[in-house]
Amino acid sequence: MSMPESGRHRLFVERLLIVAVVGLIAAVLWSLRILLVVVVGAVVIAVLLRTVADPISRYTGLGPRLATLGAILLVALIAGCAIWLFGSTVASQFAHLSETIPTSWNELSRRIGQLPFGNQLLAAMKQGLDLPTLVPKIVNLAGNAATTLILIVFGAIFFAAQPRLYTRGLVMLAPPDRRHLVSVSLEDSGRALRLWLLGQLISMIVVGLLTGVGLWLAGVPSAMALGLISGLTEGVPYLGPIVGAIPGLLLALTEGPETALWALVVYVAVQQIEGNTLVPIIHRELVSLPPALTLFWIVAAGFLFGIIGLIFAAPMLVVIYVLVKRLYIREALNTDTPLPGEPADEKSGPG
Repeated sequence: MSMPESGRHRLFVERLLIVAVVGLIAAVLWSLRILLVVVVGAVVIAVLLRTVADPISRYTGLGPRLATLGAILLVALIAGCAIWLFGSTVASQFAHLSETIPTSWNELSRRIGQLPFGNQLLAAMKQGLDLPTLVPKIVNLAGNAATTLILIVFGAIFFAAQPRLYTRGLVMLAPPDRRHLVSVSLEDSGRALRLWLLGQLISMIVVGLLTGVGLWLAGVPSAMALGLISGLTEGVPYLGPIVGAIPGLLLALTEGPETALWALVVYVAVQQIEGNTLVPIIHRELVSLPPALTLFWIVAAGFLFGIIGLIFAAPMLVVIYVLVKRLYIREALNTDTPLPGEPADEKSGPG
């Protein structure tokens, strides 16, 4: 029995409306994609604060809000002590960097100009670095970064002060028969994120120290500041170490080609030590992400979310990776797979 013409028309309109609503939701989510990264950044910092606040709460009996306040004060105290001990030295070295790097760039340009086709390459580089248009872009970028950082910090404080409020809200969005699974999945993601942050912090400290000491031995000026830059940029896998090495190599050029060569040896050696010794240990004991997946996701996050996407691409991937393994591979495919940091007694095989 065929459907009446009015029924077919109504069904067509209903499907058209569903497609329009889905498209509208997708467009709204796309326009708010930067907000997603801000939320991820706030969650990452909140996890750091809770990592400090949980022991405070356990040993003092303080509630989540007071423990979070204690964690913020403790972090501020440690940062203040570090600035008091090393601040003047690092500040003077950064001032030296800002004064010397333009000279280093001019020296590099002079050497490039001596190469075959060097003048053409310099002309293309100067055209790409058009200062009248580049400076406003940098100023605008700095303003947006400051606003984003403020949002991330305040969001992190709110998340860390009442973590159960927000996790409970997420769980309530799921159907009643799936709420326990969602709750367990969020716990798995939080545990993996804490382990990843711990491994990343260890890696950043080691790389920063090794780079600073190596550049000091190589005779590169402002070695402490350059080590700090390398340690901070280590937070972005693959791309970060390359960006962090540029100031040191430019500065080493002012001391001569031999010093620049030794600086390059230091950067390559530190990355080899980190990649062949430190990273395997961290991956074995903490969180292991497939290298190719990490690389392609970082590139994709850069295209989708910009610079802030590069910064928080790895923690986003950690959460997505754990959720896919828990919700899809384990639950949907009924296949056993290990999760980062999961206790042995909680591991479940195919049911």
